[in-house]
Amino acid sequence: MLLSRFEKAAALAKKFGTWNHNDVALAVKESLESESKNPWVYGVVSTEHDNAQETEEQPKIDHEFDNPMECFHSYVAVNLRPPSEVMICIEKCMSDYLRAGGKLSLDRAFFGKEHVATKSYAKLNYDKSLDSKYAFFDAVKDLSKRKSLEGKAEEFLSTHLDDSLSDVQSFLKGFNRWKSSKNR
Repeated sequence: MLLSRFEKAAALAKKFGTWNHNDVALAVKESLESESKNPWVYGVVSTEHDNAQETEEQPKIDHEFDNPMECFHSYVAVNLRPPSEVMICIEKCMSDYLRAGGKLSLDRAFFGKEHVATKSYAKLNYDKSLDSKYAFFDAVKDLSKRKSLEGKAEEFLSTHLDDSLSDVQSFLKGFNRWKSSKNR
């Protein structure tokens, strides 16, 4: 009997209440790798062109993501194509949401629980995500050729945030508060 394409991933998604989980994405990746090795067994036949396009090397973000949604967001934000398994997981979450006809919230579809503002994924993870200007600065500050932290902060504000009006010292005070709260 032919197995469902992502049977293992689907079982994990059911267990976690969402396709937006790293273990689910890993199961999807394993299925995709198995398909590429045995295309006739899975009924998936692709051309050499498709295979070459899929395995085409692109830069990878060296960061451990909490879930496929965070990975998707980070890759797209820097104009990179997210890994296939991430795209499939995000599509499955959207599909579950749309097929529920309004009976499923986005929070339930993507994070497996109902939205509570103070406990939302976005609220709880903002300070460590690259959406936080301080986390973003911390991640890219060493790429600057400037020697001083003040110089790096000035360059960051003008280059990455397009902000030439903010006070560098105020930004660094906020950065130091963020860094100390992160290390607690």
